[in-house]
Amino acid sequence: MAFAVAAAVLLADQVAKQIATRALADGPVHVVGGLHLQLYRNFAGPGGSWAGHTVPISIFTVVAALALAVVILRYRALDRITAIALGLFLGGALGNGLDRLFRGPGPLRGGVVDWLSPSAHGGSMNIADLALNAAVVLMVAGALLSLRPSRLRPQKSGGARLP
Repeated sequence: MAFAVAAAVLLADQVAKQIATRALADGPVHVVGGLHLQLYRNFAGPGGSWAGHTVPISIFTVVAALALAVVILRYRALDRITAIALGLFLGGALGNGLDRLFRGPGPLRGGVVDWLSPSAHGGSMNIADLALNAAVVLMVAGALLSLRPSRLRPQKSGGARLP
């Protein structure tokens, strides 16, 4: 399931980026409220971190995606929430990683294509970014759901006490 989710995210992200690079080449489009569709190439890391260091960001992205794929392959018996969350995370990492690897100005120096701008005051994202954020929310929700009070109370034993 994780790989199916990752493939769906990757496909949706890459198709949306292709459409955005063509449709938004002439300038931004106001959608509603503060939402704009505006083409932006992001050469920095999350939140603008590591600006000017595209090669280390690209290498980290590739290594993280590979490590996550190995984890998914190794632990096939994941619960549904974890599988979906890991699939969203892998799909998002691959979507942005492909931009860094194959878009200009060159391998490991490419800029991620962002096209969703939720406010006129900065910040932009794409489907891969949305998937990464959704993965974090699902992981936190899954962790909180696993902390049900019945699991936190010590279990009463019906038999003899163990030493």
